[in-house]
Amino acid sequence: METNLKGIYACGDCTGGLLQVSKAVYEGTKAGMQVIQYIRKIKNGYNKI
Repeated sequence: METNLKGIYACGDCTGGLLQVSKAVYEGTKAGMQVIQYIRKIKNGYNKI
């Protein structure tokens, strides 16, 4: 879900593919979990992600 820009994540309709609510919910959850991991790494001093 991470884009080619560090710290920017995308999900749902803006990523293309099938336009289904269930897929958008899944991708939103997946992106949210990745964002949490990214923030935790930054808070713990890992600058090389």
